[in-house]
Amino acid sequence: MINTGKYRQYSIAALVVMVAAFLLSFVTLWNSLLTADIRHEGWVILFLLLLFIAGILLFTIAYRSTDVKILDRDMKTAFESGKADMLKEIEKRNAEETNEQKIEEENLDKTVENILSGMQGTRSQAGFCNKVLSNLSKHMGFVQGILYLKDPQNQIFIPAGEYALTGQKPLPFSSGENLTGEVAETRQIMIIYDVPEDYFSVTSGLGSSKPRFLLLVPVVNDKETIAVIELAAFKKPDEITRKLLIKVSDELGLKLIKFIAA
Repeated sequence: MINTGKYRQYSIAALVVMVAAFLLSFVTLWNSLLTADIRHEGWVILFLLLLFIAGILLFTIAYRSTDVKILDRDMKTAFESGKADMLKEIEKRNAEETNEQKIEEENLDKTVENILSGMQGTRSQAGFCNKVLSNLSKHMGFVQGILYLKDPQNQIFIPAGEYALTGQKPLPFSSGENLTGEVAETRQIMIIYDVPEDYFSVTSGLGSSKPRFLLLVPVVNDKETIAVIELAAFKKPDEITRKLLIKVSDELGLKLIKFIAA
């Protein structure tokens, strides 16, 4: 920390020198006025007074600026002011983020509602599953899709719905088997980026498609995977897509269970 006491001593010494110089100058000027004819003596005296006042002001500023108590007080005041401004800025940003999150949630809920709309009258398992995939394509831009439902008797997942599927039909799988089985087992969304063109023919039911992105979404009910949705896309999925699929999955869990129970 800077030694302010040393500078305070310097300012006091400078004040003493200035006062002594002023008194000597004033005495010299006074003697000159008595012994000689000096013109404009008033201006000379005024100039000396101004210099003296300026010196006093500079001393006051220097003395106060090196006062430890005043420095601590000013630093504390500046800190509190900066802290208050920072807290206000943080509160403002939090309010903006909360508002943005609220708007985002409202938009997500509206999109999920649109995806799941128009299914109340669908009674068949295949019709319901196909409608889900069709709506996912319409509202989220997926180009192909398969929906696997779990067979409670054989404990395998069987294709129950499809959208724009070409080529060989997908085969059933067990929990833990290949990518779809892994998703069924972990109950976590899997997104594969930059999938090679020959990848689907090996591990996916979307063998004849050429999209570069694959999304595998588990549908969970009562902590058990009852379905897996496999979706293909040309556009790279973002965080909004993930959130939408999670919401759709949560809603589908309650709707698909009736087909499995039947």
